[in-house]
Parts: sequence; structure tokens; C-alpha cells
Amino acid sequence: MASPRSSESTCTAQTIRGTHQFEVVRYSLHKGTGVRKFVTSGAFTVGGYKWAIRYYPDGESSNAFVSVYVVLTTKNARARALLRLIDRTTGLSCSVYRRGEVTVFAQKNDRKCARGIRTFMCKTDLEASPYLRDDRLTVECVLDVVQDAVVTRATPSVEVVVPVSDLPAHLGRLLEEQEGVDITFDVMGEMFHAHKIVLAMRSAVFKAQLYGPMREKDARLIVVGDMQPLVFKALLHFVYTDALLVLDDLAAEEYRDLMRHLLEAADRYAMERLKLVCELVLGRTLDTQTVTTTLALADQHCCKGLKDVCVQFMSSVGLKE
Repeated sequence: MASPRSSESTCTAQTIRGTHQFEVVRYSLHKGTGVRKFVTSGAFTVGGYKWAIRYYPDGESSNAFVSVYVVLTTKNARARALLRLIDRTTGLSCSVYRRGEVTVFAQKNDRKCARGIRTFMCKTDLEASPYLRDDRLTVECVLDVVQDAVVTRATPSVEVVVPVSDLPAHLGRLLEEQEGVDITFDVMGEMFHAHKIVLAMRSAVFKAQLYGPMREKDARLIVVGDMQPLVFKALLHFVYTDALLVLDDLAAEEYRDLMRHLLEAADRYAMERLKLVCELVLGRTLDTQTVTTTLALADQHCCKGLKDVCVQFMSSVGLKE
């Protein structure tokens, strides 16, 4: 008689991630309210639980610092918290507080319902940083909330681990190494070499230009007008890698100007994802000096999301359209 087959069960912890941004408008007016005085964000839901961000303009224990906490407002939960600030120059986020392990948030216990850091950032450092621009500060909270464990029963098996896609890296090296290039673009006298099939795959405009009925037969050189070489370089980089070109040597206004021109290029070549990425960056770096021109740009290129962000910003600072 054959012995019964062995089996095993697994218990898998599931997590749900959620992100919330809390913008503090008129930072300077919040100062001076006193230690342990705080303002609270609107409630947001992650993993079926309600949360809020609590911001202390004069600190939770020392007025030399601002303090930031994430607070559970409903039943007990287990979660991992990440609190960070948005760089208003680049629109990118920078981690300030990270809770590496899963923590129990107990709603009925004042000490356990909130997690964060008293010395979130020194006020002097904050006020000289790119996180505070135009008297505005944006705090971002990322929560990984642990759900009820899922138990499954299965026979023993070996699972193949599949790494993340390396296609952008390979395509990026293809552009960098220039192997097999078959088209050249002349942008204000600077030459850029690329692969027609890659360009056509990523942009309907490039496809029509390179393979459509109006193309020049055997053309290997295309002159691009009304575009700066750096903008075209950033456009090509995104075509191949699906990521923005990293340019650490640009000043804040130069970077914003590049994003404006790159948005125009994305619209010109019908690259919707790049267009949305540029909208996101420009929306995160608005100030009173740039919002009017950004609104005009959004209107010109039919960027509804960016236009809504501009209108909301102008309303919050008392500007008229």
C-alpha cells in the first residue's frame, strides 16, 4: 500500500501600500503656535484603516525642530511607516524617517497610536533647504499595512524567481554604445545617433516620420528645428530607458526650464507617459513666480492634470487666474 503523499501549508502575510501627501501652506504663519501644538492632515485610508499625518510647527518637545507623526485613527493595525519631504525644486521625495520593522499601532493607546520622530528636521536646516519654497512644505507618508495572513495548502514545490525587467537597462546600453544606429538627428548642429525601429516603437510621430508614406527614402539625417540639444538628449534617453535623464549640475530654475521644454517635446512626438512625468515634476515644483507661465503651458499643450494643479495652487495662495 502506498504511503500518503506529504503536503505542506503556508501562511503568507500580505501588505497593502498607500501614500498620502500633506501640504503645509504658509509655513511661516504656523510657527510660534507653541511646543506640542499640531495640525492634522485630512484622514486617508490604507489597508482598510484610517490614518492622518500630524505636523508640529514648533516641535513635539523642542521648538528648534519640527516634528511629524503618522497617526492611526481607527482600530488597531500593524504597519511599517515612512515619512519624507518633497523637494520642491525637483518634485522628488527624500526619506527623513523610516520605520524598518512592522509596528503595532494601538488606537486606544496614546503612546502607540502615533509613530514618527520628534526631531524630524531642524528648523534652521529646513528653512535653508529645497523642501521649503514659496512658504510651502509637503510631507509625504508611505504606509505598508499588514493584512490578515492567508493560509494555503499545497504539495511541496520549487518556485522560479523572476528578476525585475532589465529591458530598459539593455536599451539604455544600446543607445550609449551606439551599436547598429541607423539614423542621425541634427539638433542645432549637435548630432544624435539612434535606431529607427526603437524610435518607431515608442512614438507614433517618429514611426510616421521614419516609416510613413511621406518619409524620404534612404534618409539617414533628420534636422530637428526649434529644440535645444539637451532637450532632445533627454527625450532620447526617455525613449530608450523610460526614465528621466539625471542632471545633477543644473540649477533649480534650469531644471524646471528643461522640464517645460521636455513637456513640449513629449507633446510634439506624442509620448504621453513622458508628458505626464513632466506634468508631475512641474506640478510639484510650482511657486508664485512660475505658476502663471506653467498654467499657460498646460493650457497650450492640453495638460488637464497640470492645469488643475496650477489652479489649485493659485487658489491656495490667493492668486487670480
